[in-house]
Amino acid sequence: MKTKYAVSAVLVISLGTAGIARSQEPTSTMGTPNPTPTQPSPPAVVKREPVPTPDKYPLAEAVRILESGDATKNTGEKHTPTVPALPRSAASHPLSSEVPRSFEAKGDVALNATGAEAVLLSREWTESRNIPVPGKDGRVVYPYGGGLPIVVCAPLHVCILELEPGEKIAGEPHIGDSIRWEISPSASGSGPDATPLIIIKPRIAGLDTTMVVPTDRRAYYVRLESKPNEYIARVAFSYPEESQQKWQEYLTKQREQQDKAAAERVVELPNGALENMYWNYEIKGGDVSTRPVHVMDDGAKTYIQMPPETIHRELPVLVVRGPSGSEMVNYRVKDNMYIVDRLFDRAALLLGSGKHQVKVELIRQAEISTKAKEQNPQAVNGTQTEAKP
Repeated sequence: MKTKYAVSAVLVISLGTAGIARSQEPTSTMGTPNPTPTQPSPPAVVKREPVPTPDKYPLAEAVRILESGDATKNTGEKHTPTVPALPRSAASHPLSSEVPRSFEAKGDVALNATGAEAVLLSREWTESRNIPVPGKDGRVVYPYGGGLPIVVCAPLHVCILELEPGEKIAGEPHIGDSIRWEISPSASGSGPDATPLIIIKPRIAGLDTTMVVPTDRRAYYVRLESKPNEYIARVAFSYPEESQQKWQEYLTKQREQQDKAAAERVVELPNGALENMYWNYEIKGGDVSTRPVHVMDDGAKTYIQMPPETIHRELPVLVVRGPSGSEMVNYRVKDNMYIVDRLFDRAALLLGSGKHQVKVELIRQAEISTKAKEQNPQAVNGTQTEAKP
């Protein structure tokens, strides 16, 4: 390699010397007309300079420079323009052309205990396993709020993110990489129950970003990944909270219907009509939730109708006062109705114990003659809260 460099240098120098020598030769005067053809001018005498010998050139120095590589470095330094380098923070900034020279962004910041704990909690949610389940028509269904759902797409394929029917998209989706992902809206169906769709297409494989879709009911936060060939065609959501809310609404409505039916129905009387019932009972103590609405008997059994809301509360205990004091009796409760298998003169409904015990007394009044009933019908009902017409 050294020999090759030396030969090249000698050839270059020799060619340059030969060129100089040719440039010093006299030019031909054949083309110039002689003003006096009868008197030709004497030929010009040209003094030729001797060709310098090779020892006059610094070949050894040239070979040394070529072998050491200093010539390449010197050439690069001469022809490469010097460009002032931007600060590292400004060069990495996406808006470096608009960042003032005095701006210097920090590469990283130290998190305090609150920030570190918040990052840890967020990471636990994003990395938690949100198990998808198969849905109809090829859907992959994620439970909403159970973790970070992942939508895997591939170039030249379409992925569909399906929202809840009747849901309205509140604004344009926000995506971390809006250059290499194509997001467009669509819908399935029409009217107020139309299903909004988000069409997702990646431009290349190997992408990983996140997207937020705001709606009038919730905000969807999903992770988008692109693979060369693998993709999920349709992604939908299930809503456990909405299911629980629907069940609560259904049970509340059913309870209201039962309360209404219980309030409208006095009692089922297997042994006689309402006209044959005895209604003259006095009711003392208690409050609206513990006082019976009606107390009556058919001559063999006693019926105590409680307010409808007591169906969903703790029921008081019925105690009958006999000759030897208070005693327990056989009774059963159907909806909001106590059915006692005997008659009594005095009884009590007890709820709680001690100082906080609630007591409601039920006293059967003496029977009034038919003539007295016709003269004073109000006396028939005693002090009950509601009289039977």
